[in-house]
Amino acid sequence: MQENAGVLTILSSPIGNDLDLSPRARKEIEEADLVAAEDTRRFWDLCRREKIKPRGRVVSYYDQVEKEKAGKIVEAVLRGEKAVLISDAGTPVINDPGYVVVNEALEKGARVTSCPGPCAAVCALVLSGFRADRFCYEGFIARKEGERRKEFKRLKDEERTSIFYESAKRLEESLKEMEEELGPDRRICIARELTKEHEQILRTTLGEAKNLKGMIGEIALVVEGRPERNGEAGDFVQEAEQRALKGERLKDAVKEIARRESVSTHELYRLVLEKREK
Repeated sequence: MQENAGVLTILSSPIGNDLDLSPRARKEIEEADLVAAEDTRRFWDLCRREKIKPRGRVVSYYDQVEKEKAGKIVEAVLRGEKAVLISDAGTPVINDPGYVVVNEALEKGARVTSCPGPCAAVCALVLSGFRADRFCYEGFIARKEGERRKEFKRLKDEERTSIFYESAKRLEESLKEMEEELGPDRRICIARELTKEHEQILRTTLGEAKNLKGMIGEIALVVEGRPERNGEAGDFVQEAEQRALKGERLKDAVKEIARRESVSTHELYRLVLEKREK
């Protein structure tokens, strides 16, 4: 790499609150020779709101033109120019354009750096209250039912916290199918309109979430990983029966045991009923 080579900066933009735009981000935009924006109209709107005055040229860079424009951006960087890549909201590359140009820049020896900032997935994760030492980002939930169910089946034994994006109009159906695959006790966090005026963080279970109606806005869905199991459901059938014989409601006993031992409530209840029928 040349000593005086330019740089491609992956710049994070606000996901709802303009105050989250960092001083460094402002400086990077104003000093850039080239700004590649996912939507130039939204970029100029942000500049007007925040009184930012870019001195370089501004070009559009969205999914459909990524391959066509990536090479030109990299060439500009290799000529010594400062280029900034910015998406409509959040961090480029993460479910936004950027993967193609970043990889091409790296392959050709151009310098690539990041101006970090807002990311809806990370924001939802830290607000969920679930473990964040190990997690996986899954992006948008598939639109086709077969693909969705395949995704959800895979989560049954996933121990890491999982993060999804979903549209409000498809959320109800996705949660219903997720409950069928993971059971009603799996905890989730629905993060809606993050950093905006009507931000809502709802921590609940898949069983309780099926009663949600009419949610609107942009949604990040965080699913807790499979709890560490202390045994199998069949190991606790006798305990559930004994507690029921002492007067405790069977469903309550099963629910409490299942939560304590991290086993399926439905499976334990089914096994108790099967034993009674024998």
